Amino acid sequence: METTQVLINQSSSFFKNLFERFFIRLDDAPYVYMLRDIVWENAKAKLGAVIHIHLSRLGIAFRYDIDQNVITSREYPDMHIDENQWFGTLTGLKVGLLLSPMTINNQQNKYRLCRKLIIPYGHVQVENTSDKSHQTVTIERKASSGTSLHQYFVFILNDRLHILQSTDSPTGWLYLALLHAMTSHPLPDQYTGMTGMERSFQLLNSAGSWSDQPYDPISLNILSQIASLSPKVNYYPEHQTCMVKIDWNTQNLPYSIPHFGYYLLAKKLYEASEQWKFMYSTNTSHGIQKLFESQEYNEKVLIKLYWDYRDSLWESSTLSTTYNNPLRLADYLYSNEDVYLRDSSLLTCFPLSRWLTNEYQPKNIWIGLFKLIEQLKAEQSPNQQYEIERLEILLDFLRYISRKHNTQPFYFQLLKSFLKSSTTSLRTLPYPELMRYKNIQETSVQSHRINFPPRLYPKNREIALQEIRSCFINYREYTNNTFPKWNINIYQIERLFESWRANGVLRSFLNNIQNHIQSITIIPLNSEVNVNPQSFAIESFQNHYEIRINSQNNFIDQKLLEYAKQKFLHPHFDYFIKPTISTEITNEQQKAFPKEIIPSTDPQLNPLSDIANHFKEYLIESWTKFQATKEYQRKYPDLNEINNFLKSYCEQSTQMWHELTKSIKLNNELLFKTGLMIRIAPTTLISILQEISLKKEININNLPSLFLTTDQCTLLGGILVNCIVEQQIERALHLAIHEKWEDFEKEISNIPHTNWIPAEHVPWLIMELEMNITIREIQIQVARHMMNPKIIGDNSSIFNIVMQMNMGEGKTSVVLPILALNLSSSSSSLVRIIVLKSLFPMNYQSLRCKLGGLLNRRVLPFSCRRDMNFTTGEVNQIFNRLQQGLKHCDVILTSPEDILSFDLLTIDK
Repeated sequence: METTQVLINQSSSFFKNLFERFFIRLDDAPYVYMLRDIVWENAKAKLGAVIHIHLSRLGIAFRYDIDQNVITSREYPDMHIDENQWFGTLTGLKVGLLLSPMTINNQQNKYRLCRKLIIPYGHVQVENTSDKSHQTVTIERKASSGTSLHQYFVFILNDRLHILQSTDSPTGWLYLALLHAMTSHPLPDQYTGMTGMERSFQLLNSAGSWSDQPYDPISLNILSQIASLSPKVNYYPEHQTCMVKIDWNTQNLPYSIPHFGYYLLAKKLYEASEQWKFMYSTNTSHGIQKLFESQEYNEKVLIKLYWDYRDSLWESSTLSTTYNNPLRLADYLYSNEDVYLRDSSLLTCFPLSRWLTNEYQPKNIWIGLFKLIEQLKAEQSPNQQYEIERLEILLDFLRYISRKHNTQPFYFQLLKSFLKSSTTSLRTLPYPELMRYKNIQETSVQSHRINFPPRLYPKNREIALQEIRSCFINYREYTNNTFPKWNINIYQIERLFESWRANGVLRSFLNNIQNHIQSITIIPLNSEVNVNPQSFAIESFQNHYEIRINSQNNFIDQKLLEYAKQKFLHPHFDYFIKPTISTEITNEQQKAFPKEIIPSTDPQLNPLSDIANHFKEYLIESWTKFQATKEYQRKYPDLNEINNFLKSYCEQSTQMWHELTKSIKLNNELLFKTGLMIRIAPTTLISILQEISLKKEININNLPSLFLTTDQCTLLGGILVNCIVEQQIERALHLAIHEKWEDFEKEISNIPHTNWIPAEHVPWLIMELEMNITIREIQIQVARHMMNPKIIGDNSSIFNIVMQMNMGEGKTSVVLPILALNLSSSSSSLVRIIVLKSLFPMNYQSLRCKLGGLLNRRVLPFSCRRDMNFTTGEVNQIFNRLQQGLKHCDVILTSPEDILSFDLLTIDK
């Protein structure tokens, strides 16, 4: 039996039907070939049931089984072309092929791996439509673009995060942002839950799109297409500033697509990639330079129009949060620093100069004045009215000089309102002790305030901190029971306990007053007119005001919250699938060590007999240990039981998500409905959770636009843990359906989060979810050993360790990213990863793909050669970029050759 192939005529109806249904979405007909198998048996030819489809220009192929009516991919053997090419986003795009995982016996496999979308590279453009429906988007692939005609991108559909993910960074991220922008519509997409414009800006602002080395020609072409989406703006006439000319419809684009920010953001991306251009030998010119240097786009006008456009939609965003948020005693007047509370008996009017000194700052005297008002209201004397009027004059004076102390006059107006009200008391708690308070923002154990012995390892410090926290919470005396041999300063810790507890009493008292203030009517401030000369300044993007919402402690279902706490705040506690039966495998006859693999140990026959004998002893010992290792055969529940377990988890995750979104929107529903707040989507909430977890001290200056409460963060963390478990079970079921039982058992036996707490390592949790993986126990052990090496003896100066892992154990894909995430989570250290020069491109691409998405960490490649001649300006650019990387928790990637070249270059200079 022989098999040959014949070429199918492109004019045949079979070719046309198959091409127009699927493959027209990838390339033109001249570059698509179909070959059918011809089976020869006994000199008779018979048509085979398999047709091979080749796309020569893209270099990909498919296999069409006529009997099963399935077209499988050569590059992705477990995937086939989906009959339904609609997936809920990139609406109107007529290019791209959707692949879905294979099923067995046409099962409806709900629990499957992520789908993939193949889209060829080209010039994205909009076609005119006769009606007013959604725009039609096509991709023009011209022969003049050369090798780019072979380029295509593969995107992953993450059905839990409801986003498309790129497998190529930064080019894939930029191309995906362009596609989302071109298919944008005023209504949000069904799949992503946000508009194409929102998702495009989200991608362009993520670390995966930014680069610290010059972009390749394809990325520059994509950037120029993105920049061209902004309307052309300039003054009219150009030498005056009285009018602005805006050309909106330069490419027949619908009015839902253009935005002033595309040009600005594309230029920022380009400028960032060119900062270290002097380190690279590339000297290519591109049309994007002409675009940014042309007079068609006036950047200053674009910035002005961007903010005008934004603030016309979100009028409240032009107001400072200082005026939007209520003034609270604990958040403003008594927010931080030291306070020395003055007794009310010392607060006499004269001399007036005393009120300008630091000892009589508003925060030192406010509680004393409050107490004085209470005393005046309580006593009955003939001079009461006189004393009240006298105190009122003093409060007016203090309000007048409040600017000298950079204090809001509202606080003295509040005292005046209390003085003139009929209420005799605004508190239910006793007054705090009148003394000096240090760092009043510290009401709990602050690890940075404790001076541990320098030689106490970080891991042991954390254990000691647990005892300190327990003593502080339970009001016990700290006696250092954990490490009695180490000289930990017990006296200092006890003094800190006193300070933190006193601060807690003070803050409770202030909150108690704040809760009763609403019962009185606030007297309006006396109007003052200040005339200042008019001045103008360019406001930065970071300093522009935006609406911020502090979530309330709304009621959350306590049962769901308890589930979330068990999963998010603790290691694994028996929420995964257990084997039903575990049987030890016994070997009746143990195999003897194969001595023939070792060279002769006879000195007369082998001059290296000592080395051979050493390895022989080592291998025999290792073989004996291997033979003594007990092996177990585990039997897991049947697939129906695992399936039901997965369904219950999915239902619980849905309930927790609805509970979370309800608690966020409850008091601000109108803001979310009108689009004045960010979309409540998995990607946005996960980014906020990571931002909160990384910031040790949250204050009013660094709050995210939506701040989640502790319970909301816990609920969201529980959802993430659930999603990771669901992903793992889906992977296991997929393997079981394809009868890959060895891989199934390996997957299902990997219990998640056994030796780490998700709440303490939120970036690890996000990486598991985004990459669809489960970090194995051994990988955590290796990472922890590298972060906190066990040093033998008392020599704490040794920090170099060597570890070895087998191939395929996840060194590059798992261990290296989680190490980088953990070590770079603090702005006090800049992580530098050194890899071999030959492995540099692979590691760079892998790290960018894993850290550049939701984790939003930029990978900074550092290269150097001896022939470089750095100028002072270039050295300053390197220094400033490294400082920026330290601030934003970036990761440096370099090679030994680059480090040595830089050291030698430094010596030469």
